[in-house]
Amino acid sequence: MMKRLIRKLRQNATRAWLATRTELRKHFGSADYGRWSDRISLSPNWNPRTNRIAEMIPSGVSVLEFGCGSMVLKEYLPAGCTYTGSDLVDRGEGTIVCDLNGPKLPSFAHHRCAVFSGVIEYINDTESVISHIGQFVDTIIASYVTLECVPERLSRRSAGWVNDFTYEEFVELFSRCGFRLDSEENWSEQKIFCFSKAPPPG
Repeated sequence: MMKRLIRKLRQNATRAWLATRTELRKHFGSADYGRWSDRISLSPNWNPRTNRIAEMIPSGVSVLEFGCGSMVLKEYLPAGCTYTGSDLVDRGEGTIVCDLNGPKLPSFAHHRCAVFSGVIEYINDTESVISHIGQFVDTIIASYVTLECVPERLSRRSAGWVNDFTYEEFVELFSRCGFRLDSEENWSEQKIFCFSKAPPPG
């Protein structure tokens, strides 16, 4: 009984400490270089989600993946696709190093599709990032854990997530950036969205 209590107290303390670190990063607008520089943080449990995203991409498409990690998506893509990986740190194989929480984002070559798999939860100024990336792509496939799926703030912050969009807020954010929702599906406790460039008004 006492051991279980001590274990629970330690778990709660760890969650509170992780949540506090996230709040500080959110306040200062910084990225978690320490976490994402360590390859042990790249969980293989995310691979089924990556595989599902790859199945949503047609053959022959140029793909730009943000938060590319181990570049598992490249292995799953349909025939004829070309792949460019981008991440906070250099992952090799021509990685475009890009801090999505940085003060100035780079320009990119045009790609048909951008992928954000388990990434948007860690972006401070999400609208600015999507608006910028939208200049260089036609379609965006993004997973996201909406507030309806995980409502507890402590759970979100202890996971390192810095934003808390509801489903409607998430779709509206992309709409303001010039993208319409084409499809969505559930995956575990999150959703996978597919957005495409909305036609100009008029």
